[in-house]
Formats: sequence, C-alpha cells, structure tokens
Amino acid sequence: MIKNYWDALTKPEQNALAKKVGSSSGYLRLVFNGYKKAGFALAQRLEEETAGVVTKSQLRPDIYGDVKPEIAAP
Repeated sequence: MIKNYWDALTKPEQNALAKKVGSSSGYLRLVFNGYKKAGFALAQRLEEETAGVVTKSQLRPDIYGDVKPEIAAP
C-alpha cells in the first residue's frame, strides 16, 4: 500500500522526495493518502524516484491500468 511507503519516510525524506519530483510534501501526503490524484507526469516521476516501490499504476490505475503481478501457471 502506498500510504505505508509515505508513512515510513521521515519528514526530511518526505521533503526530499517532494523536491525531487517537483511537488510539495503536503500535496504528496494527500496523494499517498488517497485524497488527491497524482497527475500523469507526477506519477511517472514518483515511480522513478522510488525505484519502482511506488508504481504509476498504483497511483493512477485509470491512466496506466491496474497492473497485477502475473501468476505463473503450474
């Protein structure tokens, strides 16, 4: 869950992430808690800056599709 990712960050880490993606920590808090939607570009930048821990599909399944890991057939 993306909220857990955000909550696990320290305040300085939250601020650093916000600066790297060109947003504010207040806005990112709203995004990670589900009150606001990340825009197309912000979702991409968050996926890049979190090294895929938070994916653009998690943030915006309406744009990128709700990607679920495939289960290998036996």
